[in-house]
Amino acid sequence: MKSSIISVVILISFLLLNACGGTKELAKTETGDIPEWYLNPPTATDHIFAAASSTSRDMDLAITKATTEARANIARNIEVKINSMQKKFEEEVGQGENSEFLSQFTQATKTIASKELTGSQISQKKLIKDGSNWRAYVLVKYPIGAAQKAFLKKISDNTNLYTRFRSTEAFKELENDVNKYENINQVTNHPVVENKVAKEVVEEIAQPAPPVPPVVPPTPPVKPSIEKTNPVISIDKFAFELVSCKLENKKITANLIIKNTTENDLELIIGLTDVKIFDESGNEYTVSIAKLANSASKIGWSRLEKQTVPGIPTPAEFLFENISSKTTKISLLTIYVVNGGQTVKFRDIDLINVN
Repeated sequence: MKSSIISVVILISFLLLNACGGTKELAKTETGDIPEWYLNPPTATDHIFAAASSTSRDMDLAITKATTEARANIARNIEVKINSMQKKFEEEVGQGENSEFLSQFTQATKTIASKELTGSQISQKKLIKDGSNWRAYVLVKYPIGAAQKAFLKKISDNTNLYTRFRSTEAFKELENDVNKYENINQVTNHPVVENKVAKEVVEEIAQPAPPVPPVVPPTPPVKPSIEKTNPVISIDKFAFELVSCKLENKKITANLIIKNTTENDLELIIGLTDVKIFDESGNEYTVSIAKLANSASKIGWSRLEKQTVPGIPTPAEFLFENISSKTTKISLLTIYVVNGGQTVKFRDIDLINVN
């Protein structure tokens, strides 16, 4: 009998062990470290701090719930502080027993505590896994100056309250605190501008003076080159263009272009005895050899003839020999056209010395 009981106990134990082995292991909870600022929220004379924690399967929702709870805690703290300010006003004006006054004051206090939290912001935040949920730890801060500013506005908007409190010391202290808060807030809202100005000042001081560029004398203006045109003399039916006069080895060569200005072919006849040059000393030289295109004069000729075509230039060359070594300029060049009975005259011609 005793052995049967022992066998039953062993069997039951075996079944229980199998049953335990068949169940799923519970999910481990990652508790993580609770932040110090949650356990001991910071304190400050110019801000109200409140910490809160909340869980949710959705991470963002966990943060939102924790933030809402923290702001609710701040609202309660604001209500306490405003009630303290209310007592200061009551002590000065002696209106503690005025039910209408108390009602207006209380309404202003509740409005600020429930609605005026626009300046609150998340100061710290931490997320950890709590089983299948997210746990959010949030630290929210709210400037006391913002609450004071909202309270001052409520009083100023209420004619009855403003009339009663504007001359009190408590009201003056409240105004001073709000002014300080606004000044600090303006500086805080423009850090980039101030830092930029400071940075520019530091950079301006730190940077060495720029090197003085060397003095470069001004470049004299370049006179525009005026293209020299060849002198042209026109007579009846012909135009003579003087191209150049060259001096070389006591010889002067005058080169010209002659054009027939009519619409007909014309015979050009040059009287050689009247083709002359005069230099600046008055020396006179008669042409030695004359050329019209490929026609050239010979010794003893008195004239040179050449058929010309309208619009076709005819090159002419007149050679003068035994020129004085002192000659540097031609004062006058004459060319006599026999078939026109006219003399072409060029004056003050510069010589090109190629010696």
